[in-house]
Amino acid sequence: MGHYPFTAFNGITALVLVLTVVLVWRRFRGKPAANWPLLYYAAVAGYTMAFSGGLNIYWVAAGAACGLAIRWGVFPSRVRLLW
Repeated sequence: MGHYPFTAFNGITALVLVLTVVLVWRRFRGKPAANWPLLYYAAVAGYTMAFSGGLNIYWVAAGAACGLAIRWGVFPSRVRLLW
């Protein structure tokens, strides 16, 4: 493998990946009505808009919609039973 240069895009992408793992872990450990994942979804949406080749906007929108559905009580107990 060759040298992989550090750029702002690579650094922010790595940060988004780490925050995604933390979000998944805390989502299943914490209460479903937490507000902090909404801040995460806003940050990922901003990242997607800032870097055109970053993430697919449809996957980001689907994740945000699922997070909002869990936050506002659309079957959160059933979602938690799946884990």
